[in-house]
Amino acid sequence: MSDWFSTRRLGVTVHLTDGRTLSGEIHLQPVARHHSGPETATDLLNREELFFALMLDGEQPVFVAKRQVLFMDLPSDAAVDDPDRASAARRIELEIELADGTALEGVVMIELPPDRLRALDFLNSSAQFFPLWTGNAVRVLNRNHVRTASPLVDIKRGTA
Repeated sequence: MSDWFSTRRLGVTVHLTDGRTLSGEIHLQPVARHHSGPETATDLLNREELFFALMLDGEQPVFVAKRQVLFMDLPSDAAVDDPDRASAARRIELEIELADGTALEGVVMIELPPDRLRALDFLNSSAQFFPLWTGNAVRVLNRNHVRTASPLVDIKRGTA
């Protein structure tokens, strides 16, 4: 039997724009559409569909409108390490304020052409959702609900 139709379950917490949170599992495909390796939560949220299924703990699925997602918390081990993608990406530390006032600091990985590697270029890129690594946690943020973002300046080196 082929495992093409099998999915990987991932426990997540979804933070909605009205302040509510939903905890449950999402189902990820074993193969991603746009890169090597398995599908990630970011891939799932960036699919064209307007809704995704969240299996609430011990309940039926709920279909969540992506535009109502402020951010999604992932387990700290959920980030899939892809050495090829990591070596090609530029790391930028950002301070982000979301529309509800939530303030976050973390690192984003920029995978854009060499002439488009600024934080502003990243923020203006087309994908609606992007991962932010905050210490040992990963949050997938909805770009549509980012109020402000600033590069964090490394005082020692004087770079952003």
